[in-house]
Amino acid sequence: MKKSTLAMAVLCGSSAMTGVPIANADVLDTLEFEFHGYFRAGYFVSKENDYKKADIGGQKEQLGRLGLESDNDGNLTFITRANINEDQQLSIHVGIGDTEFDDLIGFIEMDGVLPTGKLWGGKRKIGEENYIFMTDFFYTDLEGLGAGVQDYEIGDAFLDFAYIFSERNISDSNDSYDDFIATSSTSAKVIERQNSRFVPQSQRAYVNNNQNNPMHTFHAAYTLGALTLQGNYKYLPDNFDLSGKEWAEYGYDVTAIYHMLDFFGLKGNAFSYAILQAGEGLGSGNLLGGTITDYAALRPGSLTQGYKVNDANYGSIFGDPYYLITHREEDAKSARALLWGGYTMDNGIGFFPSVQAQYNDEGTNDEGDDAGYNYWVSVMMRNIFPVKDNLIVQTEVGYYENVQNGGHWHQSKFTVAPTYVLSDGLSTAEIRFTATYLPLAWTTGEEGNNRIPLKDDIVFGIQADAYW
Repeated sequence: MKKSTLAMAVLCGSSAMTGVPIANADVLDTLEFEFHGYFRAGYFVSKENDYKKADIGGQKEQLGRLGLESDNDGNLTFITRANINEDQQLSIHVGIGDTEFDDLIGFIEMDGVLPTGKLWGGKRKIGEENYIFMTDFFYTDLEGLGAGVQDYEIGDAFLDFAYIFSERNISDSNDSYDDFIATSSTSAKVIERQNSRFVPQSQRAYVNNNQNNPMHTFHAAYTLGALTLQGNYKYLPDNFDLSGKEWAEYGYDVTAIYHMLDFFGLKGNAFSYAILQAGEGLGSGNLLGGTITDYAALRPGSLTQGYKVNDANYGSIFGDPYYLITHREEDAKSARALLWGGYTMDNGIGFFPSVQAQYNDEGTNDEGDDAGYNYWVSVMMRNIFPVKDNLIVQTEVGYYENVQNGGHWHQSKFTVAPTYVLSDGLSTAEIRFTATYLPLAWTTGEEGNNRIPLKDDIVFGIQADAYW
């Protein structure tokens, strides 16, 4: 694409203001623009709620997302690439979507300023490819402001390094503690009693003003062939909650990813992944493999750190996941294992399973705490059956089991979704008509009970989904 007069005028004006000379400006004839995006939009109704709008009826990261994603979402990404000379390239990325920082992600990549690899700075996500598409589960979720080096070559291997800054978004008002006690849920008051502490008036400002302290994350990754190893070291100073308790200030986590070009040994049109993760302190629970983000707070992690719900029914039992995300003991430990992949037969029938599990030691067993451990296990399968031309029928089944405090609970789901698909190989769009049977659906609980009775439900939906 040829450079435009406007683009060059802006560039020259910027150079004049900053005092940075533009070398070899004529080579910007290779200026390129890219536009990428994703959105999903749908409407779901619940049979048990007289076909009114259905809320999220279960945990999609454990049961599978098909027929459960009643939350609409989308993002847009704009990229400008300029070949400064034969050896250097400048890329500017700006994204708008469901993010913090005024819904803006922006970062710069400089290729050619280091011996190998790319230098970057700004706000971005790292490792978005570490993702299970059937469950919308990012098993690494590294996002924030920072800088780093990507794809630095050492022999046949590639190294990544990054520093990432992330933070919670909790009130900094001096009245926060009083509001917390006055309006807190049952679980918050239990925590207050367990801590046996009352924050004196003179200390409340200090506690409140330390709610939004940053977490500093130092990231490194090593990739050789099909194997990727990642590590994150984290530091969060004065990690207080509103009751005055100070949680872990340090933590780490490690991830190993093995990518196979077959379905666990079965050759054909197939792929599969095996992932192991472990962490301690701020690298455990919901922060295993992640920084402080809304997504990390809501994805499956430790059962002591809240649960993804949209109403007061469960909030009084499980707590607010956004508030609890950094509440980890120094010696809390977590381990997660995932196996997932896909196999497509010659006739177009496809099978895409995922098996996931996480174990959490809360670091409180030596105190006689019955809630010293918890774990969850989930298994799901998406099937794709071609009908004709652009029409397919997708089905999805899922089941998970949660164990905490010696108690067990589970949920399952069954979805059928006739789907029209149109794709050019780079961009894909789908229009789905979904019917989902949910035994013990979250949408059917009765408000105000500590033990909420749940009923079976059927959720119908229409959803459009596209990425390009």
